[in-house]
Amino acid sequence: MTLDRDSRFDAQTPDYDALAAWLEDRHGDDLRWVADFHTPSYTYDVRYIRDDLKTELSTRQLDIIIHRTMGLFDRAYVEEVYTHLGDACALVLQHEKATAVHVYLSDMDGFVVKLRSGVPVTLPDDVDAWLDVLYGGGE
Repeated sequence: MTLDRDSRFDAQTPDYDALAAWLEDRHGDDLRWVADFHTPSYTYDVRYIRDDLKTELSTRQLDIIIHRTMGLFDRAYVEEVYTHLGDACALVLQHEKATAVHVYLSDMDGFVVKLRSGVPVTLPDDVDAWLDVLYGGGE
C-alpha cells in the first residue's frame, strides 16, 4: 500500500459494507469484526461483528475498545512516534486472540479489520486487496 494509492480514491465513496461482506466471505468465522472510523469526532460504524462476539462484548465494551483505539492509534500520533519512517499507511497489532489491522485512508478516516490470531496478514497485498474492494475495484 502506498500513499499514492490512497489519493486515487479521493473522489470515490468507500463501500464499507461491501468490504465487510467480502472479508466475511473470505475468512468466515476467522473474521471477528470490521469497523470504519472518523478520528476527530470519535465516530465509528461497526460493519460486521461475529455472532459470538455480540454476546461476549456489550455495546459499551465495544464502544470503549473502539474509542481507545482511535485515541491510541490515531494516524497523527503514530506518525509522530515514528516520525523518521514517514507517513503511516496501516498498523498491525497481534494479540493472543486476534490480529487487528488499522488502515488509514486519510488523516481522519480509516477502518479496522480484526481477524482470529494466526490468520496470515500479508502487507501490502492484503491491504491493497481490501482497498480494491472498498472502492469497487475488487473481486
